[in-house]
Amino acid sequence: MSLIRSQTAVLLFSLPAALDAVRKGLTGKWAARNRTLWETMHQLTRAKITAAGLDCVSSVEVVSNPDYTTSFGTQLQVAVAATFAQGYRRIIVVGNDCPDLRVCDLRAAADALGQGHLPVGYDKRGGVFLFGVDQRFCSAESDKAAQVFKGLPWQSSQLGTALTSYLNQAFGTVVCLSAVRADWNERADLQAGDWLRGAFAGLAHQVWMLVTATQNGDTTVRFTRQSFFGRAVSLRAPPVAA
Repeated sequence: MSLIRSQTAVLLFSLPAALDAVRKGLTGKWAARNRTLWETMHQLTRAKITAAGLDCVSSVEVVSNPDYTTSFGTQLQVAVAATFAQGYRRIIVVGNDCPDLRVCDLRAAADALGQGHLPVGYDKRGGVFLFGVDQRFCSAESDKAAQVFKGLPWQSSQLGTALTSYLNQAFGTVVCLSAVRADWNERADLQAGDWLRGAFAGLAHQVWMLVTATQNGDTTVRFTRQSFFGRAVSLRAPPVAA
């Protein structure tokens, strides 16, 4: 492992599975299965981070006594600061809701950080699926820049533009990844009819296959087409490694 990558962590920022299911509207009769699916998605993301040769830091584990009543931006800022406190010099932030994330995205982000640039990866909604910061972010924590970061339009279609502008103004070294990825933010992203019935088992199984394949270095496993109550919906994911 290179020195740059050994000093770079991927912050897997997420809520506990039960709270994440509530935020995404995945509650009710199938709540337990929803949590299982999201936990599996979490493991898939961790497997890709490991395959990229990077350390994974979970926000759920690194933040002591997290306050989930504060704003998303505040929770994220606290998690980033806690990760820097672990001794890392560069941090790539991702969530557990982007099965489209590729190992090559993580490697490209790490390489950009190693060259002094801050990477941003846009999602198809205008938000981001990935961004990176280095220790310059620490010097901004106690001043106005930290407040601006917390107040960005997180979880909205304006985030990509706003975050890029913020990083450019605060640091001036942003590089955007060439790929635009899709993420799963809510129930509607996963359903065609009531997907939580018979379709759930097949979907969860395919996500777990990706976890296992990534851990084993397999670059060919993909989601296959899955029929949801008569509607064929493609859930194909990209290769899990590159």
